[in-house]
Order: sequence, then structure tokens, then C-alpha cells
Amino acid sequence: MAYLKPNTKRVNGTMTYYNWSIVSSHFGISRLSLKTKDKRTATRLLNKVNELEKESKLFPDKHDWLAEVYITIGRNDLIPNYSNLVPTISEGFKEMIESKKMYGVITSQQTTDCYSYACKLMIEILGNVKINQIVKSHQPKIESYLHKNYDSAHTINIRVRNMMQFLNWCLEQEYIDKLPFKIKQIKTTDKTQSWIKPDVFKEIVSGMGLEYRAYCEVAYHTGLRLRELNTNPSNKAYRGKYHTLKRVESNGINLWQIEVVGKGNKTERIILPDAVKPMYDVMIRNEYHPTTISKKFKDACIKAGLPHLRFHDIRHSFCSNLSLKTTDAYLLQNVMRHSSLQTTQNYLNDTQLKWSKQVENVKVIA
Repeated sequence: MAYLKPNTKRVNGTMTYYNWSIVSSHFGISRLSLKTKDKRTATRLLNKVNELEKESKLFPDKHDWLAEVYITIGRNDLIPNYSNLVPTISEGFKEMIESKKMYGVITSQQTTDCYSYACKLMIEILGNVKINQIVKSHQPKIESYLHKNYDSAHTINIRVRNMMQFLNWCLEQEYIDKLPFKIKQIKTTDKTQSWIKPDVFKEIVSGMGLEYRAYCEVAYHTGLRLRELNTNPSNKAYRGKYHTLKRVESNGINLWQIEVVGKGNKTERIILPDAVKPMYDVMIRNEYHPTTISKKFKDACIKAGLPHLRFHDIRHSFCSNLSLKTTDAYLLQNVMRHSSLQTTQNYLNDTQLKWSKQVENVKVIA
């Protein structure tokens, strides 16, 4: 069994303790420095080494067992060619994505794209260095780049989450001994949804080209997400999301039914109002990249003096308009295809909507 021994040196004639070592003949060397002054930490490492010593017979090659010991105590520098075993940022992200897909953690192309973009971002800022070469001094470079190139706190938080998830995964794989830094997400205070009232929506889209307006009109009257507006399953820009349209009969009424392969690859059905069908026909004749559609709507919002709005607010508005007609949260959740009831409740708690409902309920007394 190994045991602890303090390392000392003589300074100005006085013996001074400076760190701890583990002593064991099992190493083939008498003493192995731990590079720590804290006895509690040293004892914890000693216990791990003694556990490994019991399992040493399971390692066919003594060098493999020693490498495991060195990694356990944080002395990777003692492993010959250890740096060659540590992947670069691009190699690490590729390994992480493949691993998460294999275990079912990643189930959508959108998540894969987010990680791939985070990888590209880190390489652009730091270079494609080895993972164990990422250090504390890189943190301000990353933060500065994010704040310089992104206006949205939401987007910055997504990039930060993806990068920190990657570093935490690297820690789990023991490619690094500790996190080099921890970037905090930006706190956002606005919890209410952005409701575009029908008259405001009409004003915004009135200045758009018909081919782009059609996308907005269909989304506003169906609640479809931007990437669910796609009808071409092979269009990779829409990340596997698309829909089909067919005429169905329900309770003696003929309806246009949209079947959506949407978020989480779930197949769901919603109704397309007959009045919106002409706009739908215009939409499917003009296939555009989702980024182009989003930008065209953003430009129209800026022109209308509403620069804070984004395309996803159209979906918010569909739910807000619907919640004026019913307060049944479960019905709204079903129509909106929300996985969480709390998401639906956020619309019912919107102060704008509460005020509108109060105004509608006012009765004029003669």
C-alpha cells in the first residue's frame, strides 16, 4: 500500500515543507510528487491510488496502469507522448457529438448545428489548439468576441452554453484536469412575450414583397415555427423540419390540414384557414432560406419602428390572439404543441393580454 510523505527542502538553514508525495514500491520509483500542499487533497489522491493498486493486475501492461495513476493524480506530464493523446478543439467536438448521438442525448439536427457552430466559433477565436491548451487568459478573448459580434443576449447565452457544455464534457473525459474558466450567461429581465396585434402585423407586412409576406401570413394564422414552414424534406437549411398539406373532412366540414414534422421530430396536425390558402400557395411557389425570411421580416419591423421584434414573435402572437378567446391552458398547449404547460402559462400571464381582456369586458352603462 502507498503512503504519504511530505517533501521538504532547506531554506537558509531551515527545513521547509513545500508539498506532498506518494511513496510506493509498486510504482517502480520510490516517490511521486503530488504538487499540492493541502493534506486533505493529498489524502484523497492517495486513496484513489491505493484503489488503483488493487486493480493493477487487471492491466496487461504495467505502463498502462502507471498512466492511469498519473492521470488520477494530475501528473499527465509524466506520461510519454501524453500530449499526442489529447484531441484538438475540432477533434474534441466531433468526438463529443458522436458520443451524445450514440447515447441518445442529441436527437435533432438543430442541436448538432449548435455544437458545430460553437466549435467553429472557438477555433476562430483561439485557433484549433489542443483542448488542454485552453487557459484562463482565453476567457476575455471569448467574451469580447461574443459581445462585439452579437447584439442579442439570447444568442450570446446559447453560444456560452454550448462552449461550457463542451468544456465540461472534456473534464468528464479527463482531457483537462479542471475547467480553465467559467463564462456566466447574461441575465435577461424581460419575461413577457412580444405580442403583435392584428392591426400592427398588417402594418408591418404591408411593405414586404408578396413572396416574403406569404411566409409571415401563414405563420401568423397557424402558429407554425419558421422551419416548419418548409415543404421540402431534403432542404437541409430547415434541419429536418417540414410539413405536408391535404384536404380532410371533420364532422361534415372540409378542412385544410397541415401535418408537421416539427420540434423533437414529432408529427402533429394543425388547421390551415381557408382564407389563408391563397397566401400558402404563394409561399410554396417561392422556396427561400429561413435566414432570408427572418431577415426580411426583421427589416420590415425596423421600417415600422419596431426593431425589437423577430420572426418567432409571430408564433407568440398566434398564441396571444388565441388566448383572448379562451383561458383553457390545456387547450392552448395542445394547439401550440408546447411540451411544457408552463410555456403556455407565460402567454396567459402576459400583462398586455390581461389589460386587453379587461377592456373587452367593460360594458357601457347608458
